[in-house]
Amino acid sequence: MSGADKVIDLDPPGTIGLYDPSAIVMLRLNEEDDDDHPADSAGSLNDLDTISGASPTTVPAVTAGVTGRGRAFVEGDGLSASDRVSGTTLLNRDVTVQAILSWDIVGQFTTGEGGTIVSRGQMNGVAAQAIAFGLVLDVVDAPSSRGQMSMIWEAPQGSLRLVQSPEFTLLPGKFTMLTATRRWISPTSVVVRFYIGDQLLGEVASAFGAIAGGTTGTTTVGYLNLGSNGSFLIGVIDELMVLDHEISIEEIEATWKRITVYQPLGYQLFLELHDPGFPIPLDRGSDAQLDTRMTGVTLGFAAAQFENLRANFLPGRAYGSVLEQWEELVRVSPQPTDDIDTRRQRAVARFRQRRGSSIDGLKDALVDLIGDAEVSDLQFLAFDNTVREDFSSIRTERWDLTPGPSGGTMTSVSGAGRLNVGGLATHAMTGVTRDWVTMRQSVGGDGKQAQAMTKMVFTGSNTYEAGIYFSEEGASGGDFILLGLELSGGNYRVVTESFIAGVSQGLVVQAVIGAVAPAAIWLHLFQTTTDGIWKAAWSTTSGTAGFTTSANITHPTVAHWSGCYIRGTASASGITADFDDHVLRSPFGSRPFNAYVLLDEGGGFTPDSDGASSVIRAIKHAFVTGTFITTTSVLCDNTNSGCDAGPMGGI
Repeated sequence: MSGADKVIDLDPPGTIGLYDPSAIVMLRLNEEDDDDHPADSAGSLNDLDTISGASPTTVPAVTAGVTGRGRAFVEGDGLSASDRVSGTTLLNRDVTVQAILSWDIVGQFTTGEGGTIVSRGQMNGVAAQAIAFGLVLDVVDAPSSRGQMSMIWEAPQGSLRLVQSPEFTLLPGKFTMLTATRRWISPTSVVVRFYIGDQLLGEVASAFGAIAGGTTGTTTVGYLNLGSNGSFLIGVIDELMVLDHEISIEEIEATWKRITVYQPLGYQLFLELHDPGFPIPLDRGSDAQLDTRMTGVTLGFAAAQFENLRANFLPGRAYGSVLEQWEELVRVSPQPTDDIDTRRQRAVARFRQRRGSSIDGLKDALVDLIGDAEVSDLQFLAFDNTVREDFSSIRTERWDLTPGPSGGTMTSVSGAGRLNVGGLATHAMTGVTRDWVTMRQSVGGDGKQAQAMTKMVFTGSNTYEAGIYFSEEGASGGDFILLGLELSGGNYRVVTESFIAGVSQGLVVQAVIGAVAPAAIWLHLFQTTTDGIWKAAWSTTSGTAGFTTSANITHPTVAHWSGCYIRGTASASGITADFDDHVLRSPFGSRPFNAYVLLDEGGGFTPDSDGASSVIRAIKHAFVTGTFITTTSVLCDNTNSGCDAGPMGGI
């Protein structure tokens, strides 16, 4: 259960506790005598007094805390105060409540009610006293010390709204730091977060964004008035702070580490600076001990601030005045409803823009280099390692046709890519003889773990076969691996064949489909994660189901080409195969590192292409190759197409 280890245990007690110069309410509760009325260090509240009409009429008793003294709250006891200036503590939008306390959960259980830490307002039917915020501790299971927090407020129509935290454990007699924040988004949306120590217990979104509150509302500590006084806290409040904004987890972490790590460490280190036998009184209440402790704690406080600066200086983690200074620097004006994450993201985005490493930054940089065009005319082209082809048209820049001996063609027919062997000829592929008809495209990443998949329709002729392949067509005859559908002896068969250095490793019949050609067959040829091991898979059902996978096929890893083919050992003409939904994936390819800014030349614009390209090269990420183009067609010696000027592997 969360919270059991979130304990403030200082030996000896006494340290700098909660601190925020922007606090709306800051109750140190460090008075020496019971009769001393607690004061608000932030100056928003009048000195706190007892519950009006309560008996006894004394304020809660002074007792030992962990940062110093605290106040012991018991049933029937509490503190209340009005604003020095009416409305100062009226926080019916964003609010943070943070307290250092110990909770007598068993004693709380005996009261039969939750225990209130603080409430601004009273639900007594008086609109001016409506509750703007409050934080209550509820018992879940006293024997196991399990409880939860509830953030409360009053709706304008007078109903009580309540948002509860997940359960947490707080051991009896142990001090911890509890924090609850409320971020107002709209009248129908608020987000409440709960923390114990530096741990986020949970975030709860609520539709109850309509929050009441009156300018003359009374702030109560240790009890709640819902028509009558009740929900008395049983425990000790050491310090209590209220802020008019949501604080971040980084700020809570910094406070927690300062109190529990750096300040105790500062005291310990300062103590150890004394020579052995140095006469320090054993009485921890002595002036010498107090001076030593405060000096050490002050050193720890300074160290904590340096660590906070180190950890939370950059805009991605900054908060408070530091984040405000970043926003001022990059000219970001936060809206009242912006959460801290949104503010950080916008500040960081502006830095990226100013460095030109974003689309908006590129637009800003290029606006004066694109002639009479508008930045809205620019297209930003980026890619991944998967090339998808629907063959709605044949893009000759992508596909390379090998026509074979009789004028084979590739065309787009009814949304499919059609290979046609052309005139009468034998279209053999035996490794050395390559009279087959292919359309191929380049493969990135040397083919490592590459995959090709296609939907194919093929009726064929005896001895003819159509399918997909990978190849490395270099010296020594080349390496080819094929997966296809073959018509042989009156039956359609799924076959594979590997050629290494131009030599066939043998045709393998993977499956016999039957005498009737399938309406369509899906072919999947891929290299496994083990270099040199390939597999073939096929389905006559669909591209996502019904696949049968072959055994391992040993074949060289490297492949720089992949495509579709038709081959056969008999003379034939007019044989066709239709391919569709073709996918080629090269996980180790470089397509994602190629990027273009396109201004279509069809618009008649007259950009400074060389100047635009130089700007892009200067401000792009180091791992990206990019350029400015005016056409997606590669035209030799035409820098406007990217030729000789930028990446060639994306489009």
